[in-house]
Amino acid sequence: MSRDIFADAARRHAHALPGHTLLAAEPCYIPASVLTVDVLAEEAEDLDTAQKYALAAMLNGIDTVEDLELFMGLTREDTATTVAGLLRSEFVDYRPPAPGQPRVLSLLPNGLEAARDAQVRRPKSTTIQVVYDRLTRVVTDWRKNTLSRTGAAKKSKAIILPQRTGVDVEKSELTVPSITAAIDGYASSNFKVLGVTGVTESRNFYRDAILLVYKDIDSSAVRLGIELDGQWSERHLAALEDVDAVRKLGISSSAEVSYEPVDETGPRLSRDEVITIQAALADDDTTGPQAKNDQLDRAAIRWLSMADHPAWLDDALTAPKRRLLIISPWITSSVVNRQFVGRIEQLARSADVTIFWGFGDNAKTDQHSLQMLYDAARRSQRLAVVRVGDTHAKILVSDSYYVKTSFNWLSFRGDSSRKFRQEEGDLVKDQVMADLAYERYMHENCGLALEIVGNLPSRYRESANFSASVLEPTPPLNPASTVSAPPRPSRADKRKAALEALSVGEIVSGTIKAITNFGAFVSLGDIDGLIHISQLADRRVDHPSDVVGVGDGVTVLVQEVDIERERVSLSLRAVPQ
Repeated sequence: MSRDIFADAARRHAHALPGHTLLAAEPCYIPASVLTVDVLAEEAEDLDTAQKYALAAMLNGIDTVEDLELFMGLTREDTATTVAGLLRSEFVDYRPPAPGQPRVLSLLPNGLEAARDAQVRRPKSTTIQVVYDRLTRVVTDWRKNTLSRTGAAKKSKAIILPQRTGVDVEKSELTVPSITAAIDGYASSNFKVLGVTGVTESRNFYRDAILLVYKDIDSSAVRLGIELDGQWSERHLAALEDVDAVRKLGISSSAEVSYEPVDETGPRLSRDEVITIQAALADDDTTGPQAKNDQLDRAAIRWLSMADHPAWLDDALTAPKRRLLIISPWITSSVVNRQFVGRIEQLARSADVTIFWGFGDNAKTDQHSLQMLYDAARRSQRLAVVRVGDTHAKILVSDSYYVKTSFNWLSFRGDSSRKFRQEEGDLVKDQVMADLAYERYMHENCGLALEIVGNLPSRYRESANFSASVLEPTPPLNPASTVSAPPRPSRADKRKAALEALSVGEIVSGTIKAITNFGAFVSLGDIDGLIHISQLADRRVDHPSDVVGVGDGVTVLVQEVDIERERVSLSLRAVPQ
């Protein structure tokens, strides 16, 4: 790495830890392992054309071979071949509904699934390699070719960080979602991991990163942070403190550091400098007010007074072409009125707008203002209003700048005529730093989401807390104004609601609906879930019918919920006697 990389990292994260001063930005290595993981995976293959149309026909009500032959325009022999293939794949049943009645075609659960996406899914055992972070003890999306071996890491004289524990990785630590996320991007889009059956660990690998050393302003205490691929890592910050890395590495605030001052793209103007320039703006001196305004505009980072904030909020509601992010603990009518919501909705026609809010019991939040935002989010395709549990942050990120402040954007107007309040902040006018701040605050707060109304930008939807609920707007303030009852939810709406109500790790009850060679389908009310054969017992199971039967009531653990594909993966916990 060149020294410029460390200087850039120092500039990006100089103020990442409030109340601390950055001492150094140094090269480091994170201990890692390469895991060879045995998995049971499902790979999709496209159905042939005849089978695809036959399933579609049955999905739309055709239930006899004769009608299927007429519908598809095939010969009797070709139709029979198609039906035979579907029977072999256990996609259809071809039995009389009752003794003495003619045979009928009916879709089995996996046939219904295939009919919806026109693909055959065949489970198989395979082996994949993933990289495991031994400091945070999580599976990562790092690639093996980005790692260094022990000799190269020690030869570089970079700081080698401690691992959390010397214990080998356990199979129980490797969840299906973590493995899926790790291989995303290089595995086929038709490849889906169903379960982990074994793991072999190869240690003595290292991942390069940048170690940031901070000193507490009021004491000699030291804290450490990590920049990984240009991003601040909260996970590694917590892990370094958990393993007492400062003590293990022997780092102190008096230790010699090699950090060099950051070469800013523009001057950093302090509070006193900004006040001096602002006071002189109206003076008719040799420099002139325009030159002083230019001096403020050129500053890469500068202090903002309370009275400066409203103008920047006004700019953020008008100027962005790509995005706007606002984080504010409370929402009140002093700021969020009908005009404000109208401007937000107008901006969301051409830019992604995301508002994070929430603090404790939210007693200070005005429900009418919140409802107006919720209604706007429901109408818009690019606006999301997200409640988090307890945010102290007050952040505004626009296209090319961001503000980190104590000014509450959505509950305080900041009128200069009102009693003075010590609401101050820092304005950072740097494209790279604004992009990094947007990425960081979006990912962090999506992960803390409790309720989501509207549409998050697509790239952040997977970051959202899986248990977060997607809310409908609350009823109108005047119930008498409601003329008609809302429409009854469709079956698709019921399935979606049932999927969203499930949480990974939740234990639920259901009934065995169908059994195939590779698993058992469980009815959970409005949706069905699959217990793969590998999840039916701790021992090898030759066929699912050895463990469960159709009609059995079972208790299952929810392992994965795929809302988009309407799929639920389960593992068996108990069969009532």
